[in-house]
Amino acid sequence: MLFFSLFAVHSLVQAQEMEDRTIFYYQEKLSHLIEEEMIAQKILLNSTTISDEYKDPKTNRLTREGKMKAMLLRVPIYESFFTDALYYLQKVTYKDDVYALYFTLAGFDDISWYIIKTSKADWQGKEKLSQKGVEQDNAITTILWNYDEDPKNTENTRLFIRNHYLVMERGNLYHALFDLDKQEVLVNKESPWAAALSASGKLESGHLNKEEMNQWIKENLHDKIAQIIDAETASVNQK
Repeated sequence: MLFFSLFAVHSLVQAQEMEDRTIFYYQEKLSHLIEEEMIAQKILLNSTTISDEYKDPKTNRLTREGKMKAMLLRVPIYESFFTDALYYLQKVTYKDDVYALYFTLAGFDDISWYIIKTSKADWQGKEKLSQKGVEQDNAITTILWNYDEDPKNTENTRLFIRNHYLVMERGNLYHALFDLDKQEVLVNKESPWAAALSASGKLESGHLNKEEMNQWIKENLHDKIAQIIDAETASVNQK
């Protein structure tokens, strides 16, 4: 099953100040909308009842025809939702600037994570941004991005600031480090899964489980980041 197979088109509210979002917030919101479309297409009668035409009397689940029809209506909605779109998750501030975490899809089921920077004066608090618009807007800078292939770290995704460092964390592992004062990316890997796969010698098979991938992330990203920010914290405390 596709990771975002329940996503649907939706006009999201934009506000100056928003609560932090999670990727699961969007899943839940949009799965409800796809359910409404299935009702409109008479695949479902309501949220708990399959129409007789598409219900297997032996299993009380969707027939093969029903599953196919449901998938066919999801695909264009799925594609439309993510076309030229970035969706808001969280922001932090440092001095006069805002650093915000957004996400979209890379390819068909890979998740791309973007950290953008704008001034507090230019921050508009939009839940949805045009990806092309971000590239063309001189008031917005994409400071780094990375993405998940195959196994995904989507839990506990957040940004936080330690001293003058911006840290991106996913799946309880640090993935990227940005020096806010020097405006420089210190640690980042665009595709941790591909890097871990290459390091493991499993390129031919193309298979790497999440535990193996996360071990590589811990050793090559998380631990390096932790060492840098911990050393800085120790230095500050000694002053």
